[in-house]
Amino acid sequence: MIEFKLYPKVGDLIAHYAEILDDENAVAVLNTDVHSRDDAYVLSRFVLAVVECIAKDMEDKTLVLGSTDNTSIIPDIDYEVNLYLARKEMEDVWDEVCNSG
Repeated sequence: MIEFKLYPKVGDLIAHYAEILDDENAVAVLNTDVHSRDDAYVLSRFVLAVVECIAKDMEDKTLVLGSTDNTSIIPDIDYEVNLYLARKEMEDVWDEVCNSG
């Protein structure tokens, strides 16, 4: 399972939205690991969807993990995912996905 050690709340939020969004491909990658560039794209696109959900939940005042505003965690998400994919030598995938929208 992918672990985000520096900012554990990142993992908690991602796990929460994995359940909410019911993305089977993303859940499979999160439960195993990134083994290929395709996996890196799946993870990156999913995490971008998570960021959008965090923003929407804040606007809707939806309580998520004890808070209605988790937007302050977004920079931590960016850092953790970039660092994780950099260790896999695939940080360019994260950059591409983030810059394509």
